[in-house]
Amino acid sequence: MGDTLVQKHLFHGTQELRILDDVVKVKISKPLRGEKELDFVLASLNPEPVLKDNRLEFYGRVKCGPMISLYLNKPDPETFDAFVAELTTRIRKEYGAFTGWKDPSA
Repeated sequence: MGDTLVQKHLFHGTQELRILDDVVKVKISKPLRGEKELDFVLASLNPEPVLKDNRLEFYGRVKCGPMISLYLNKPDPETFDAFVAELTTRIRKEYGAFTGWKDPSA
């Protein structure tokens, strides 16, 4: 299952994303800058990501900047696609559970 994604970048460091229950936990390790951990509630994310440059970005449901930004096709296209599919499905599910909204594409 695509619940975890680890992406490495030569200059930007490593980011690990893990889907747990109703949140996405993001752990970012940057060279010379240490680590940062962020949690995002799935129901607050828009399930339709935006492709920008070489990144796939998930925005909040309120118009703001990207909340989650993924390096495109890292570590490999299959793992990346599985994680994005799982994340999108879980976002829709959590939003529906939170609001009572029924996803017509489900």
